[in-house]
Amino acid sequence: MKLLFKKNEENQISVFQKVDGGEQDFVYVDMIKALIVSRKMEDPEISGRFTEAEIKSINSMVALINKAISTTEEEI
Repeated sequence: MKLLFKKNEENQISVFQKVDGGEQDFVYVDMIKALIVSRKMEDPEISGRFTEAEIKSINSMVALINKAISTTEEEI
């Protein structure tokens, strides 16, 4: 499971899910389904002029999701 974050010239951020080498629109339910199967979120791809703080926030989110998934596995 991999997410792609893009920022355009107007500083609007879009999120996509990488699937079989292609991109599809991000849908929370699809992300959850993919995480159930993969049990891990890959490092995100970040494209555009993101600030260091934004990049740090995105990477932190992915790390927290992975931590929550691994904690859940230990409880099962």
